[in-house]
Amino acid sequence: MSQTYDVVVIGGGPGGYTAAIRAAQLGKSVAVIEKEKLGGVCLNWGCIPTKALLKASKFYTAMSHAGDFGFKVKGVDVDVKKLISRSRDVAGKLSGGVEYLMKKNKIDVIEGIAKFSSKNTLDVTGKKGKVSSVSFTNAIVATGAR
Repeated sequence: MSQTYDVVVIGGGPGGYTAAIRAAQLGKSVAVIEKEKLGGVCLNWGCIPTKALLKASKFYTAMSHAGDFGFKVKGVDVDVKKLISRSRDVAGKLSGGVEYLMKKNKIDVIEGIAKFSSKNTLDVTGKKGKVSSVSFTNAIVATGAR
């Protein structure tokens, strides 16, 4: 069974999801094909989780020097698992926001790896190896810098 769209966007990062939203706003039927999580590398694994960890390290440093400001703090312990968990939660919430935008704009999200099989058709291989066909009028390749 083949699904057909006016616009198919390959890649759910900032370039892809914003293009998909704009196409949907212009009245097009749109699908985003993403192999992992919406939001891209920066949101899910790079910039955003790193910033959350950097903020925690700055907080740790401030707590370690609290005495310099007149505060009495007896030792500062770090729960590394909780730090990592918090950074993943921050990224998860933002990725969830992108998912919400897809639903709000009636954009189908197809999880898998896309490969052009013809001028207007993609084969999408899902995580379990199942291949589905997606037809389109226009395609946007927004796979990031990798």
